Amino acid sequence: MSYSILTSYDRGAIETLNNFGYSLQKIADTLGFSKSTIHYELQRVQPYVASLAQQDADHKRKQCGRKTTLSRSQKNLIESYLALTWSPAMVAHQLKLATSTLYNWLNNGRINFLLTDLPHRNAFQRRKKENRGTFKVEQTIENRPDKVNQRQEFGHWEVDTVLSSRGQDKTCLVTLVERQSRMLWAIKVPNRTKGAMKLAFKRFMNQFGSTVKSITVDHGKEFSGYRHLQQQYGIQVYFCHAYSPWERATNELFNRKLRYFFPKKSHFRDVSE
Repeated sequence: MSYSILTSYDRGAIETLNNFGYSLQKIADTLGFSKSTIHYELQRVQPYVASLAQQDADHKRKQCGRKTTLSRSQKNLIESYLALTWSPAMVAHQLKLATSTLYNWLNNGRINFLLTDLPHRNAFQRRKKENRGTFKVEQTIENRPDKVNQRQEFGHWEVDTVLSSRGQDKTCLVTLVERQSRMLWAIKVPNRTKGAMKLAFKRFMNQFGSTVKSITVDHGKEFSGYRHLQQQYGIQVYFCHAYSPWERATNELFNRKLRYFFPKKSHFRDVSE
């Protein structure tokens, strides 16, 4: 069974195994599909429900080979969604279109929105190497409990910093995203230092208090005071691997959306709270 066309029975099995907490690879091995097939199938509807996924697949199959027209109202709606930082894939799913169709309309100018203005335009840009020193960490992301990984409990946050224009303004934002609810929070601080991070967390903890159970961060020097955070607030700090932003994917997505409104040459000192 090494094909990638899924039946309603296959989708029912995928839903069951996914609800049991099976990994992508384990679902693929159990059902005899590739891991990528399972990955794309689970992205079809979220949370994944087999009956809704089958309806979506049937609808898209009916659209195959048919020329899709673009009405004025549909064009205006697409442009509005894109202006709200929706990705073309999200817009296509909402309007029951093929993503390739939407990209074709963008490429040939039928949609008044530049590809360079999409929120993910810099998603794969090579990052500059961190040169602010290193420090020893205790808990890495491998030690993070399954209930955190699977978003089963409120109170686990991903944290990062978003900088102003390099070399011109040290003001930055501390961005925080709660993994289960996707609640977004941002705090303006004067610089990207351990001291500034302590001030930001004082404000953050005054707001959320004992509901905060853990944070997941990268190896930025501003997080070198993590032991103080653990001791003062009783929260666990988990570190991602170096240069692995996908391990904080929820926070990275928020940061990219934020950059859509505040491009990299923005000065956060000029942005009010």
